Amino acid sequence: MKRKISGSLLVMLFSLIGFSVKAQEGFSLQQAIEYALLNNENVLNAELNKQDAEAQVFETRADGLPQVDANFAYINNTQIPVNIVPANVFDPTAPADATAAIRFGVQHQGSLGVSASQMIWDGSFFIGLKAAKMLRDKVEQDKIKAEIDVIGTVTKAYYLVLVNESRIGLIDANYSTLEKTLNETRELYENGFAEKIDVSRLQVQLNNLAAEKTGVERAITGTKNLLKLAMGMPVNQNIQLTDPLESIDFTYNATELVNFNYQNRVEVQQLNFTRKLAELDLKNVQSGYIPKVSFNAAWGRNSGNDSFSTLWSNDWFTSSNVGINVSIPVFDGFRKKHSIQRKRIQLQTLDNQFKYLTNSISLEIIDAKNSLDHNLEKLEVQQGNMDLAQEVRDVTTEKYKEGIGSNLEVLNAEKDYKEAETNYLEALYNAVISKVDLDLALGKLRKQ
Repeated sequence: MKRKISGSLLVMLFSLIGFSVKAQEGFSLQQAIEYALLNNENVLNAELNKQDAEAQVFETRADGLPQVDANFAYINNTQIPVNIVPANVFDPTAPADATAAIRFGVQHQGSLGVSASQMIWDGSFFIGLKAAKMLRDKVEQDKIKAEIDVIGTVTKAYYLVLVNESRIGLIDANYSTLEKTLNETRELYENGFAEKIDVSRLQVQLNNLAAEKTGVERAITGTKNLLKLAMGMPVNQNIQLTDPLESIDFTYNATELVNFNYQNRVEVQQLNFTRKLAELDLKNVQSGYIPKVSFNAAWGRNSGNDSFSTLWSNDWFTSSNVGINVSIPVFDGFRKKHSIQRKRIQLQTLDNQFKYLTNSISLEIIDAKNSLDHNLEKLEVQQGNMDLAQEVRDVTTEKYKEGIGSNLEVLNAEKDYKEAETNYLEALYNAVISKVDLDLALGKLRKQ
């Protein structure tokens, strides 16, 4: 179904808006959304999270590459340790119970070496690398979700400003009409054809319109600030909206509602990734039963001397080794068994969350569709009421000018017309919100 706002009414509304736009930057709705996607802080943080996830993939991958360390050491044994040994070890003639104090070592020692290791097999590494890549994809979905939220917020705020600006246009139109009536009534009063109270009543009504306009102008400032905040724009920067209200299209395709694919909703895609990550977490625990194999190698040289000056020219001795290390899990007190049980419970919980999510989405779509239909019907009624109220006001004003109507009737007609305008704009904004909510429910608010 498709509903359009009366074009003639909107032309009248915007032709009467007289805001100064000095030093203001004009934004259509699409331009406001594009600006927000580049500047909104939540979207910027989502992009940083994406970059962080990308770095995490390389961080995890590094664990599977050769690990090489080089070391150099110098030790100054300021006091060489003393060892007590039987004296007859060095002097066979010494008494059996005699001991000797001997220092083993030199004062200055130096060493250098290189060690390397290479993982040959570790089940948790390969699962962890796969999980890091999947987390990167999930973070991409998180960014899309942040963008969708921003698009929805900016769209609602944008149209709220337009509706408030339309209120200014209607107030200006009413003010102009009422001011003309007041001038004519004042002239009638001066010629003795009207009472003073008639002039006073119209003046009060005119003053109320002026006060109402001031309040709406403040509301426009507030709603513009909310829009700028959603866009990531400094709130002290001026902004002008260029899209007319008639650009709103309330069309929706009933077939889309019937054949809706839950995968169109980013929340479902996020939950799918969460479940896949939980499955990998389960496999990671299960991989703990598999032995881990690694290759190790080392090479080094060392030397020592009691004189530091000759340490580096002294003989250096080389050592090296290579080996394979196999770590075999034997018994962990059934820790992995219970961890696996918990991971499986987590998967069941996610399955229940998926059922709840899809059911909630179905309810969102139904509620948003019903709300939009209701608000469009209400909008049509209120637009008709406003047209009738305007007709009554015009007729009543004309009768008063001809002397066959009362001033009180004019005021009542003006009051009814003003109320009809307010009801119409309220219905219009509610219809806009309902349309945005339906697009959100259908997963249609995406970055173009």
